[in-house]
This record gives sequence, structure tokens and C-alpha cells, in this order.
Amino acid sequence: MKKIYILSDATGQSGLDILKAALVQFENPHIKFTVFPKVESKTKILKILGQAKADNALVAFTLVKKGNRELISEYCIRNNIYHVDILGPLINNISSYLKIEPMENPRLLRKVDERYFKRIEAIEFTVNHDDGQRAQRLEEADIVILGLSRTSKTPTSFFLAQQGFKVANVPIVPGIPLPDEVFKIDQCKISCLIMDPDVLQKVRLARLGHYTTDSSYTDLRKIYEETEHVDALCRKHKQWKVINTTNRSVEETSREIIQSVFGSDVEYN
Repeated sequence: MKKIYILSDATGQSGLDILKAALVQFENPHIKFTVFPKVESKTKILKILGQAKADNALVAFTLVKKGNRELISEYCIRNNIYHVDILGPLINNISSYLKIEPMENPRLLRKVDERYFKRIEAIEFTVNHDDGQRAQRLEEADIVILGLSRTSKTPTSFFLAQQGFKVANVPIVPGIPLPDEVFKIDQCKISCLIMDPDVLQKVRLARLGHYTTDSSYTDLRKIYEETEHVDALCRKHKQWKVINTTNRSVEETSREIIQSVFGSDVEYN
């Protein structure tokens, strides 16, 4: 089995992701990764390189300090160790293009990695709180989305999760009370999605794959009754942000939710 050592002055996640993406091009590679995060001292670097030499490992590194990158490259060249400077050439080229010297601050890269892990955590939370699941943990959500079936709750939730927001969505079903937790949390976190009844019927019919059914799920009169039920709830709970998703993209709906819950100063990307 071949070994790859990854040295990073942050978490090493970006280097690991890049190497895995490259290895996809090779059929059944038997690779063992060893990640060394927060590597900044020359003593620690030399100790790791000694291990890499003994293990005949490929050394890959994402270090922002030029001196440390040069130390690794020189050691590997001297000792015939395969090595890849993942970040250095990119930093050098950007520096030449911008005519600005890099700050060489490892903490800045850690912030990037922290945002990555925040997104992963948000996606996991949103998956586990889709369609009313685990309502007892609504307090932990950054955003709570309510709405009738097929008003775009789930797609909107997952788009927001990719921005790093923990989202729970809860279906509104006439005749079935909303979980008590909905009314116990901060009501300003709640957005209620609505849709014009005629359009909602078409969406539901398309979901079922046909246009003739006896189901009340697609019956226009029933849909109007459901819509009136939601309108009554929203009138009663005036702190909820009501968002009409008719003919709107998920991105547009998400932007409005973010602005409503967090204010226009929140970065949206």
C-alpha cells in the first residue's frame, strides 16, 4: 500500500479533498492518507519528513508560509521524496498577478476550513430535520420553514443548508396540529411558504405523474381549503414571515428568508 502524508498549517481538509479528486483518475489505488494538521514549526516539519522518508511516502503540503514550503521542497529533493506543493504555486501566481505580497497567515485558511465544516454540520442537521422529523430539536435550528406539501420547503431548506444554515422544515397539514415546539421557539426564525392554489395543484399533479386522480391531494377545492387554513395560521402568528414561492426560484426564496431572519447585513453567497 502506498502512503501519502499531508502537511497543513490548518486542518488539512483542502489538501485531502484535492488529492482525493486527483486519485479518482486512477483505477483502484491503494492509498493510506496521513494528515498532519497545524504544522508550523520547522522542528515538527523535519520530524514528519523523516517519517515520510522511512515510509517511502509521497509528501503533499498546503502551507502558507514560504519558508516552510521551501524547507519541505529542499528536504524532499535532497532525499528523493516525491512531493507536491499544493498551495505554493497558486499563492505565488496570484501574488505576481495582483502585485501584492501574501499575508502568510495560517489562521485565514483555518477560517475557510471552519466554514466548510459549518456547512457539513448544517447539511446533516437539515437532513435530519426534513419534513417534521425531530421536532423536539427545533430550538437548535437557525431557520424553521413551514408550508403545505409541495410549496418548495425541502429544496429551499437544502439550499440554505449549503450556505451554512441549520434548517428544519415542518409540513402544515389541516386537521393535524403543528408540533408544540413550533410555538415555543423564537417566532422570528419562522418562514411560512405559500403558493397560488392553481399552481400548487399543477405541481402536485406533476409530482404524481398524471392529471387525472380522485385524490384530495390534487383536488383544487381541497387545495383552496388548505390555503385558507395556512392564511388563518399566518394571520394568527404575525411574526412569521410569509413568502409566496409561486414561480420563484429556490435562490430567490432563500435570499428573502435570510434577509427576513438575519437582516440585510448577513452575507449571502
